[in-house]
Amino acid sequence: MLSGVRQKRAGFCSAGGNMRWMRGVLTAIIVMAGLTEHASAYQRTVHFRTNREEATVAGTVEGEEVVQYKVPARVGHFLLIGCNAKSSKVSFWVRDPGGAEVYNSRVHNAAAYVGRPEQDGVYVVGVFLRKADAARGHAAFFHLRVLRKSLPEG
Repeated sequence: MLSGVRQKRAGFCSAGGNMRWMRGVLTAIIVMAGLTEHASAYQRTVHFRTNREEATVAGTVEGEEVVQYKVPARVGHFLLIGCNAKSSKVSFWVRDPGGAEVYNSRVHNAAAYVGRPEQDGVYVVGVFLRKADAARGHAAFFHLRVLRKSLPEG
């Protein structure tokens, strides 16, 4: 049996040793969460050709990544955003300029977001894999179709 002094030095029964270990684990988790969020924070802008109301972008989403696209819109526009993928692993969400989630394909039964912007600004669309597939490191190809139409006043 180890003496009390040797147990303390080895860190077996020391609360301080356990606390340092837990602090180190929590720090690592926070750092990793920050890196993951930073890695997925890059946003591409959806470009509409002159006098065109529709744009299509394509890409691949992999693992825990969230591929984000910025869609400029104004009050008086009509937005239709749909995501097509051969794989059912792919989902997407839409956030308004204030950052509030207005659509999530995992929650809503509709295949596309349909809405009228209540404020001018940039809507953000995030494409991601479902949790189980993301955890396995899967990847999937997708097409994101955005229709932005100006509605007549009146």
